Amino acid sequence: MSVPKSDPLPAGPAALRVLMPPPQSTVTLTRLRPTAAVTALTLFAVGVIHAAWAAGSTWPYHDAETLTRSVLGVPSAEDFPPAGLTLAVTGALGVTGAAALARTSSTPKVRQAARLLTLPAAAVLGLRGIGGFAQSLLAPQASTPEFRRNDLRLYSPLCLALAAGLIALEHHPKEEQS
Repeated sequence: MSVPKSDPLPAGPAALRVLMPPPQSTVTLTRLRPTAAVTALTLFAVGVIHAAWAAGSTWPYHDAETLTRSVLGVPSAEDFPPAGLTLAVTGALGVTGAAALARTSSTPKVRQAARLLTLPAAAVLGLRGIGGFAQSLLAPQASTPEFRRNDLRLYSPLCLALAAGLIALEHHPKEEQS
């Protein structure tokens, strides 16, 4: 029985080895591609929605007030962030989606660079998901009822699912860890 080909273990200081992707065989990378694709496509779709909002769309709502109450949890459309900030979120989502796809590259250096983006993004999304649940459940008066409903049903679970998708790209079977 042959051992699957995998990347050599990284050498050097422990602090730098933490930044290196785990060794992953071509079989593992192939198996992770659907997870990377679904995670990336979801990030891209959410990014497109943010880009539409930055351009002035109120989709999926009929007016800016309802959008603001439902998406931000504040009562007034005057509190909607400027287009530049919303575009920054769009860019971050797009870059993270591209990095998710790059995590299954056959080139170790590409995976390493992508890992520098996907791990912090997973942490941010995980914190957003947990924090969203905590705020909506423990401090319901802190946001509008529309936002709380959406946060509990969609935003927080989606953030946790995206974080899980990014973390899943770290997969390295025991036979590859030796």
